[in-house]
Amino acid sequence: MPRPSIPDRANIVLDHARALILEKGYDRATMAEVARRAGVGKGALYLDFASKEALLDALLTRSVRALAAAVRARVADGPGPVALSTAYRYGLEALLGDDLMLAFYLSDTGVLGGYVRDKGAARYGPRMDWLAEYLAGLQRAGLVRADLDPPAAATLLSVFAVGLINASPALGALSRERLRATVDLLAALVADGWETPGEPADPRAARDAHALLLDRLSPPDEGAP
Repeated sequence: MPRPSIPDRANIVLDHARALILEKGYDRATMAEVARRAGVGKGALYLDFASKEALLDALLTRSVRALAAAVRARVADGPGPVALSTAYRYGLEALLGDDLMLAFYLSDTGVLGGYVRDKGAARYGPRMDWLAEYLAGLQRAGLVRADLDPPAAATLLSVFAVGLINASPALGALSRERLRATVDLLAALVADGWETPGEPADPRAARDAHALLLDRLSPPDEGAP
C-alpha cells in the first residue's frame, strides 16, 4: 500500500535533513536516513531532491533566505540610513543564529568550501557584480566614499568571504568567537576606510541599495545560495 501523502513534504524533509547534518555532519548523513526520519519513501525523497547535493542546495537556499529576511527587518527598523559596516554586522548576527550555516563554517570541515568550488564562477561571479552594484548604490546614497572603486571593493569583500568559507581545512576549525571577531574587524576597517560618517545621506537611495541586494540573494521561488 502506498504511503499517505505528507502536507508540505519538502519542508519536513529539509527539517529532518538539517537535524541529521547537525548531528552527524554532511559527509556522514545519508539520503536513506533522511527519508527514514522524515517518514517518507526514498522514491518520494528523490522526487523532491535528486541527490544529497540537491538537498544541500535547498537547505542553504532556505538559510540564505532567512538570513536575508533578518537583515532586511533590521535595516527597516533602523532609525536612519544603514551603513555598509552595520549591514555587515547584521549579517554576522544572523549567521551566528543559524546553527547549520555555523556548523559549515566552524566544524564540518571542507563541506561549504567544496560546495562553493564545485559551483564555481558561473554561480558566484554574478554575485560579485551584485555586490559592486550595491556599493555603487551606497555611494549614490552618500554612505560610501565617492572615490571608492566599487568593483575592486566587491572583489575584496568576495575574497574575504570565500577565504573564510575555505579557512577550516587549511587553518583548523574556527571558534564562534573567532569568526565573530574576524568579521567584526573587517566591518570596523570598512567603517574607518570606506564610509563617510557625518556626511548627509539619502535614506531612500540607501534603502533601495540594501533592498536590491537582499532581493537578489533571496529569490521568492527558486535558486540556490
